[in-house]
Amino acid sequence: MSHPLAGFLATRREALLQGLLIVGSCIALTYVANQFLWRADLTANNRYTLAAASHDLAQDLQDPVTVTAYVTPDLPARFGRTADELRALLQEFRAAAGGNVEFQFVDPGSDDATAREAREEGIRPVTVNVRQQNQMTQKRVYLGAVFQYQDQREVVPFVEPGAPLEYTIARTLKQLTAETKPVLGVLQGHGEPSLEAMPQLRRALEGRYEFETVSGVDTAGVPATVDVLLVARPGEKLPTRAALAVDQYVMRGGRVLFALNRGRANMRFGQARTADTGLEPLLRTYGLPIQANLVRDRNATPVQMSEQRGGMNVVRRVRYPYIPQISNFAGHPISSGLDQAVFRFVSSLDTTQADSTAHLTVLARSSAQSATTALPTNIRPQRTWTSADFSGASFPVAGLLEGSFVSAFADADTLSVDRTQSPETQMVVVGDGDFLVNGTGRRQQRLPPGNINLAANSIDYLAGDTGLLALRTQQVTSRPLRQIAPTSKTVLKYLNVLLPIGLVVGYGLVRYRRNQAQRRRWKESGLRA
Repeated sequence: MSHPLAGFLATRREALLQGLLIVGSCIALTYVANQFLWRADLTANNRYTLAAASHDLAQDLQDPVTVTAYVTPDLPARFGRTADELRALLQEFRAAAGGNVEFQFVDPGSDDATAREAREEGIRPVTVNVRQQNQMTQKRVYLGAVFQYQDQREVVPFVEPGAPLEYTIARTLKQLTAETKPVLGVLQGHGEPSLEAMPQLRRALEGRYEFETVSGVDTAGVPATVDVLLVARPGEKLPTRAALAVDQYVMRGGRVLFALNRGRANMRFGQARTADTGLEPLLRTYGLPIQANLVRDRNATPVQMSEQRGGMNVVRRVRYPYIPQISNFAGHPISSGLDQAVFRFVSSLDTTQADSTAHLTVLARSSAQSATTALPTNIRPQRTWTSADFSGASFPVAGLLEGSFVSAFADADTLSVDRTQSPETQMVVVGDGDFLVNGTGRRQQRLPPGNINLAANSIDYLAGDTGLLALRTQQVTSRPLRQIAPTSKTVLKYLNVLLPIGLVVGYGLVRYRRNQAQRRRWKESGLRA
């Protein structure tokens, strides 16, 4: 039998020829690989693939965009990965723009003049902890960029690790090249929070929208210049003429984001009662009213609860069902890709009232283990919750309604109503007025990214700016464990304990029976077992 390698390196000449052939093949393969680049993006949301909207944005550039990235070298791992991703994405944008995107990376720590230049440009250094030789030290790092287009400048002061970087770049390019900006009107005058109380939402929208405070609507109406009207958490009931002004804005084809509280919670007294905003007749007529209830969900946010134990005040964290963590989103451009949003004392939407001619999309729902309670109700967190408190149903808490609507004041005799039927328009209704409000002063709190993305995506969609919606949520998302019923937990626990033991015992029995059969065959053939 001949050996598979017989004749290989049989002579020095053959060895030389075969070596040259291998080297030549490697060189040719390397050249071909450099000419034809191929890669696969295996992430769930195509995080490392330039989206079609980004391609179109880059290709439409009329003049070059110059990007100066101020990046500290030798960054800690998570910041270093962000810097590498920034460089890779800028290369992708440069290729898509046909060379109309040029960039350079500058080390601000190379000298004092460069560091001063970075700070004057608006790049913000951040102090991070770095472990070196088993010691924790602090290091000031730069990770920002300045975009220049014609005579326009936009600054990204600092790129947070894990942020949707492609969206950041595409949004900045769009801000630089946009000729006009839509107007976002924020309703005021009835206890609504100002934009200063919504800093996260404002940062998500600034540069792409003109903000306008809309007040005195009961006499002046909603200005015609407003493209999208934000009606967020009125603390007082709107007068009839103010509600009429909002209604007539919709009748003119205006788009509205309604974020309303139907329950007014008082944690100090542990009670929640019904709130009347004066807009309920409008939503009822349009076909998507907010019900006078509160949704409680097993998939809830932990809160700190103080209680007396043995004469001592003990603080412990408990899951509070009236602050649900919403992770059930529709595959709509507004909500697709959203990870999780946290709502406080949210009410469900009545989706049975929508007109057959209107198109309703439920954007967000509570989990399958939730229930509702009518207002008023007790909301004390000290209550002990059981599986009987959760019906196993899922309730809509945010929805999009598209179509032509009838005025809520069409049959009013005492009011002058100019329009009773709207053209095709859109509105988003959310059963929680607090989900986009940070608050002010010492009561200010940071909201989860999902809350801001839901609000900003809704406003973008209503304004007709849908190109970059999917990019905003293109980030690393958490994958929390799904909450299951106590009965299922018990079954899984015993299954995890008993199944491995059963498999081992079963395998042993099979081996024992097989060995017994083998010994029996040996005895029958005269062999000794």
